[in-house]
Amino acid sequence: MQTFGPLILFISCLFLCSCGPRNLDDYAEEGEGIVRSLIQDLKIIHTREQLLAAASELQRQFEKLGAVMVAAEDFASAHPEADRGISQRFNHDLSDQLRVELNRLYRLEGGRQIIEKSQEKALFQLDACKRKQATSLKK
Repeated sequence: MQTFGPLILFISCLFLCSCGPRNLDDYAEEGEGIVRSLIQDLKIIHTREQLLAAASELQRQFEKLGAVMVAAEDFASAHPEADRGISQRFNHDLSDQLRVELNRLYRLEGGRQIIEKSQEKALFQLDACKRKQATSLKK
């Protein structure tokens, strides 16, 4: 099985940090909606050329997902009393579907690089959020 380092971190953060404008469940639902849309977009890609053509849309979706995750983390930090109930909200089926589609596209020539490039900005956003949290925890 291939390693999905950045992807697994990305998905884990999505579900660990999921929350919403009014409560954590709202963010989780918004994140799941983005992931569902992403899965649908990935399912219609079958060639390297299609993947290249879709790369900017995939990047937009990854960035949108990253923004929801960062907003969820900010909400959780501002509302420590909020019930996270992570294990109850984690959607394993959705995570598995995304993993299957990404694994399929990784097998295309240059597929892994194209997808990782599409995820890059969102991963930087998440990393910056985590570093900010770590800094605030040390204070």
